Amino acid sequence: MRRSRKGTRYALVGFFLICAVVLGGMAWASSATWQLAKLKLEEDHLQKVRGALGRMDDYILGVLKGEASREYGEYHALWEPEIMFSKQGHDLDTRILLQPSPIATSHPTRDWVDLWFHVNEQGDWSSPHLPHDEELDEVLSDLVIKNWGLSATNRAYHALNWVRGKVSVTELCARLSAAIERDRILGASTDVLDAPPLPQVTSGSWPERISPVPLGRSRRPLTRRGSPLSLQQKYVPEPKCILEGASEREDPSASGERGPQTSTDVVTSTLVPLWLSVDGGEGPKIAFVRTAVQGSVVEYQGFIGEWARLKPELLRRIANVFPDADVEPVFPLAAEVIDPAAISENEMEQLPVRLVVPETATRANVWRSVRGVLLTSWTAAVVVLVLAGWGVRNLVALTDRRLQFAYAVTHELRTPLTTFRLYTDMLASGLVPESSKEEYLWTLNAEAQRLATLVEDVLEYARLENQKVRLTPSELEGRSLLDRLTPAFEERCKVNGVASRTQNDVAEGQPVHTDVDLVGQIAGVLVNNACRHARGSKDATVMLHLATENGSLQLDVVDTGPGIDRADARKIFKPFRRGRNADATGQGGIGLGLSLARSWASLLGGRLELVARQHPRFGGAHFRLTIPTHMSARE
Repeated sequence: MRRSRKGTRYALVGFFLICAVVLGGMAWASSATWQLAKLKLEEDHLQKVRGALGRMDDYILGVLKGEASREYGEYHALWEPEIMFSKQGHDLDTRILLQPSPIATSHPTRDWVDLWFHVNEQGDWSSPHLPHDEELDEVLSDLVIKNWGLSATNRAYHALNWVRGKVSVTELCARLSAAIERDRILGASTDVLDAPPLPQVTSGSWPERISPVPLGRSRRPLTRRGSPLSLQQKYVPEPKCILEGASEREDPSASGERGPQTSTDVVTSTLVPLWLSVDGGEGPKIAFVRTAVQGSVVEYQGFIGEWARLKPELLRRIANVFPDADVEPVFPLAAEVIDPAAISENEMEQLPVRLVVPETATRANVWRSVRGVLLTSWTAAVVVLVLAGWGVRNLVALTDRRLQFAYAVTHELRTPLTTFRLYTDMLASGLVPESSKEEYLWTLNAEAQRLATLVEDVLEYARLENQKVRLTPSELEGRSLLDRLTPAFEERCKVNGVASRTQNDVAEGQPVHTDVDLVGQIAGVLVNNACRHARGSKDATVMLHLATENGSLQLDVVDTGPGIDRADARKIFKPFRRGRNADATGQGGIGLGLSLARSWASLLGGRLELVARQHPRFGGAHFRLTIPTHMSARE
């Protein structure tokens, strides 16, 4: 038995090591699956973000392509054409010929644009669709109102008055310089602006009412199509020759001679987006500014939009991808502190704007994406471990039962063999008197029957395991079944010194079709066990009761013994299992009786069960065999 416990410990240690390896591997695989799923969600999210940014950038780029291609003169309310001819083919003096800006004569196509502007180094602000010429003011104003509408015109006047009072040329130049440097870092472009170096903005140049937004550090390098400004470069007009002084609108007819004319090239740059602050909590305005350089003179042109109206236009284009998205301005810091690694992946290329979308790689989303795989894998692993544990348990139990069987068989064989050897030696030596020889022969016969029963039980168990048991059913009157069982029952009780009682409650004429011999074997096992347990108790009695109920035949065996322990009740029907007190009480057997009896009952189409561990009246165990009153013959 010590070897059995040692082998059990080894088996358990091996099983726990297998569990540790399997569970550790599953934990590692689950962690790797979780990380892969998280990376996949992040990558999918990044692709969606890049797609959404591309849609918004394409919209802004479409706007900037058209605006970047405007000629220098289009930002003036009245501008001189380069060359004009009469119907007769003569060239005309363009100094006395003016035409309105196409901006003023066209219909506005974007609701978020309030104002086109032109400002020189002296801070003189003007707008091509808000004329200030006294002679032509009324005519051009009517033209603008007709094309623009009164509401858009009023917004333009309001924007022009605001920018005149709030934005100085120095501040505009500083912000433009910071925006250009930021774009240069983003797109690694070195020729985004053909203009003299602009002053660098410092943190003190920003109004206190606008705080720079801290930028989130990028997790991977940005993939951009190029500098936002360089994408406009091919649409910028070629340098144009502009007559100096032409804007003074001299009247050459007064002298009859053309005045001296000198000209210089005007070089325009790409449009640079930047933010302008607004008082009163109205939100920032977005300005797109370019430089126009004529000799040593630098002027600024562009247009100003309302962020509150541009924002919905951008979100509308990504509503089907990110319905809960938001966009927020990014106010760049001074150029010397811009770090390319600090540029968020969610920023647009064409605007200093960041896309804000809900994070998708959350624990809940990752769990939803991998729960099927993880649950299936863990369920499979647990099932495998449970099956392995069940197998180890059965292996240990089988080993234990084999040892118990060997121990029980050895114990059961030792007594009769010892008796055989002793008695035969005495008989052979003539030490037994003639008067006692018959008693000795009866003892030897009883021990031989005991050995035969032991061998027969083992062989019967083997036949049941190999399913080689054949049934021989027959039909008889139900009440007579108890009469056939009573003689053997009373004989066993008499041999064990136990009183026997029978009770027959089967109705007269009730037929029973079953294997009577097999029923007798089951009853014999139950009666033998009852006699062994009842022996030595007060008023030792075994009762055999036969009855019918719901078309089934019930055979009850009850004794007056000590009953069955709760722990033994679960295992007494298993092969080679005996009660805990079997050895202490000197009760024989190898633990096959009840296991064989239950298997036989199953062959008869019935069942054998322990009804009560301690009968309320007799105090001992109560077993019941239930079989159908009619069964078909089967092999």
